[in-house]
Amino acid sequence: MTFHPMAFPKIPEDTARAASTLFGKGNIYLRLGEHIDELLFELIPLEMEIQGQRSTQANAMYAMLTAFQFGEELTDHQVVEAIRRRVDLKYALHLPMNYPSFDPGALCEFRKGLMADPSRQQSFQGLLDRLAEFGLLKKTQERPLSAQQVLDEVCTGNRLEMVVEAMFQALEALAATNSEWLRQVTLPHWYQRYSRRTQMHFWPNTKGLWKELVLEIGRDIQYLLGEIDKSQLPALTSRREVQALRQAWEEQFDETINDVSLANEVHWRPTLCASCRKETH
Repeated sequence: MTFHPMAFPKIPEDTARAASTLFGKGNIYLRLGEHIDELLFELIPLEMEIQGQRSTQANAMYAMLTAFQFGEELTDHQVVEAIRRRVDLKYALHLPMNYPSFDPGALCEFRKGLMADPSRQQSFQGLLDRLAEFGLLKKTQERPLSAQQVLDEVCTGNRLEMVVEAMFQALEALAATNSEWLRQVTLPHWYQRYSRRTQMHFWPNTKGLWKELVLEIGRDIQYLLGEIDKSQLPALTSRREVQALRQAWEEQFDETINDVSLANEVHWRPTLCASCRKETH
């Protein structure tokens, strides 16, 4: 069986013209687009229902996009934006220049389908192996790249983005509701950390800096929610954005008491994804 028999049409002429103008023949995504049928030949098909539709072509695209996300460290929203503006990605997936945007939630739903079924993960692993051989994905360690590693990292990056977005939304809502109260409780580093102009890197890494950033964000949220509760102001506590921030905190963080210092310590939960409600083992 093929991964997506006849799923991808020919490369659209407008995309081909734009790609030839902007890129040389060495571009990895252009080479991928030209050899995609060979790469996907005889791979087991994925035919999951995504957002109420069962499409082999859509499944193939989501699988490729998940691999792109891992390779370029892009969250769901970031890869959607990349597809909208980048000709090389359109070329790789044989999409027209005017291809409409798609719901980033579909990528989350696709990953959940893979996580729930080991046989689907095996199919996805076959694709990753082909892409690694092609040169799109590189091994970060001695062992081969695994489907579980890809899914874990993509989900983790999206989890952090969701948490930071919840903090953005809550701060904006609080500023609109009671700016004087917010000015009094805002910590100095928030003006930089939670500015829309700040380019935050959501992707996990092994350098320790990412983990420390996550815990700092968790402590920021813990502090803000504590100040909101202490205020006892219904106008603040009842805000939908505040309730969403509280839910994000409960889903992604927990806290314990240090046995020695007796201080509260914030921890990042080891969940695969907030919406999956599935613990790693």
